[in-house]
Amino acid sequence: MSRYLKPRDHGYLMEAAACTKVLEDLRRIEAKYARTVEKECSVRQAEFEKVMQYHSERELQDDFGWGFITEAQYDRYRLLFQQGQAAMEQLPPTKSELALRLVRRIMADIDADRREWEFSALSPEDQQAERARAEQSQKEWERKIAELKRKRGIIEAGEDMEEG
Repeated sequence: MSRYLKPRDHGYLMEAAACTKVLEDLRRIEAKYARTVEKECSVRQAEFEKVMQYHSERELQDDFGWGFITEAQYDRYRLLFQQGQAAMEQLPPTKSELALRLVRRIMADIDADRREWEFSALSPEDQQAERARAEQSQKEWERKIAELKRKRGIIEAGEDMEEG
């Protein structure tokens, strides 16, 4: 893609470069939150495994009665013990998980802006060529999806025949 650098187009490219710079910083923040979320999941999984070592709610009550676990732990452990894996999957998102989603949403918005600024800096001919390329790519993607769906239909039909 060739670019022509009129003063206005140079401004577009500067905007795109600024978006790229912000995205670099946001990627570091995203990685930080992703590590935090991973640690939180590990802690929850370890707690779940600890709870599953109990054989009955009576054992939970004994540990609480002897002061081995706090009241808050007792309540969480009892819920985990009663509901099992479903309790782990139905937990509300943590602050870190929400922050990670927010950062990713912001990154997507800024990346879209970056692409728009870069596109605006192209000559009208290059813009038309880029639109044609994007349209062709979309058609190829739709064709690939249709092919996969067709194959999946054949596989599922084959499985149904084997069962019947």
